Amino acid sequence: MPAADVDALSTAPVGDRVLNLAVLETLGVDLPRTARVLDFGCGAGRTVRALVAAGYVNACGYDVGDGRTLLSADRDRITTGTLLDLRLPYPDDTFDFVVSDQVFEHVQDQVRVFGELFRITRPGGHALHVIPARYAPVEGHIHVPFGGVFQHRWWYKLWALAGIRNEYQQGLSADETADHNAFFVTDATRYVPTSCYRVMWEEIGFEYRFAEQEFFDGHVRPSMRAIGRLGRPATWLYRTFRSRVVYLRKPG
Repeated sequence: MPAADVDALSTAPVGDRVLNLAVLETLGVDLPRTARVLDFGCGAGRTVRALVAAGYVNACGYDVGDGRTLLSADRDRITTGTLLDLRLPYPDDTFDFVVSDQVFEHVQDQVRVFGELFRITRPGGHALHVIPARYAPVEGHIHVPFGGVFQHRWWYKLWALAGIRNEYQQGLSADETADHNAFFVTDATRYVPTSCYRVMWEEIGFEYRFAEQEFFDGHVRPSMRAIGRLGRPATWLYRTFRSRVVYLRKPG
C-alpha cells in the first residue's frame, strides 16, 4: 500500500476505528473478547491498537508495507508480506473475525486474496470489509472526478489542466500529473463492480450480505444514524457512490 494510504483511519476517533464491532453487534453477531481478530491491510496498526484497547487481546494485523516503526508498541502484533507472495502466513481456520477498511481497491488479485481470507477464517467465522465504491464522484487518492471509472490519461490531463492535483502533485505540469495518475491507477488500484464481487464471494464459498444499514444504525455520529433512517435510498447511494460495507461468513 502506498505510504499516503497507510491506515486510512489513522486520524479517526478510536470509536470510529472499531466501528466494525458496532456493525457486528447490529447484525446480531456476538464476538467474544477472546476472539482471534485480523485487521487485513493494517498499515501502522492503529486499528489493531484500538481493538486491543477495546478488550480484543488476540487482535493482530497484516500488511504488505512495514509501518510498524510508527507504533513500536504494536510491532509484535503486525505481520508483513510482499505483493509477490499472496499466501497469507497463517494456518487454515485461524481467525474468528477478519476486518479491512479501504484496502481492497489496492489489491490486484482479489480472487486470490479473498480465497486466502476464506482459508484462514474458521468455519462459522465472520468478516467485515469496507470497500470504496467504484463510482465515487471523486477518486480519493488522485482527487480526479470519477477517476476510478474513467481510467484514461486524457481524462487525467483534462482535470490536471483544470488545476486538480493531490498533495504530492503540487508544482507538477499537467502532463506530469496525468502521467503520475495514469501510472498510479494502473499500478495501485482496482475497482471491482459490486455485481462481480457477488459472483466472486459465492464462488469462493462465503455467505454475504451488504451491511450499509447496520453501518448507519451502529455509527457513533448522530448525523450518520439520521441518514440511515432514510432506509434503502440512503444505503444504495452510499454503496454506489461512497463505500460498500459487506459482511461475510464462512459456513460451518
